[in-house]
Amino acid sequence: MILMFIIVSITWFISTLPFLIPYHILLTSQSKKIGYKLSIEHIAIVYIFVYYLTGVLSFTGIPSIRDIVHNSFGIITPKGLNFPQDEINLIPFYWITEGVRPYIENILLFIPLGFILPCIWGKYEVLWKTALSGITFSLIIELSQLFNRRVTDIDDLLMNTLGTLIGWVIFRLLIEHLSKLQDKVSVQSTNIEKIPLLLREEACFYMVSAFAGMFFVFYPFLRSLLIPFLRSLFGFVLI
Repeated sequence: MILMFIIVSITWFISTLPFLIPYHILLTSQSKKIGYKLSIEHIAIVYIFVYYLTGVLSFTGIPSIRDIVHNSFGIITPKGLNFPQDEINLIPFYWITEGVRPYIENILLFIPLGFILPCIWGKYEVLWKTALSGITFSLIIELSQLFNRRVTDIDDLLMNTLGTLIGWVIFRLLIEHLSKLQDKVSVQSTNIEKIPLLLREEACFYMVSAFAGMFFVFYPFLRSLLIPFLRSLFGFVLI
């Protein structure tokens, strides 16, 4: 099981490379123009960040481009959008009587996001910026689920945001112990106006790359190739 997960999760990350590599080429070029060199430690930790993001997207079950094309014919109608009402929940804590485990899982899933963002990028040491990133990333996931017959749930959005906030609080509590790590991995600049867009919004580009990789590459293509390979190794598959 562990070996299967490692193989599958590495494939998640591989799916982002068609977007990640061109972005990094442009990022390196722009950084050199302002005399800034991205450290090896920074590159390593942002790759871990992207790996984590693909895991979040897999566990939350975003659709693929095929799902959008297939399901859009029933959702997009001449009278407008027609989403099944039983697949949308706008009532907070509607499912709590069925158990708290999904709530806890959604919180835990986003704690790393709230911790990693301020650890790598100084601007996210401001609480509202980290919170906004968590809300936005979670909202995109929930809205995308409208097209793959999963429940789009306000509870998921609330718990994901709470997890992000907890991660930020953990970062603040440990900030004194993280100073040496931050010196190696964080983006440092004395003049924010000279930082190019690709570097200034680096975290957002990684989120987009992770989503694009899973949406355009993993689910529609790599997943179908991976299933027979895993069956040949393990006799069963869980993706």
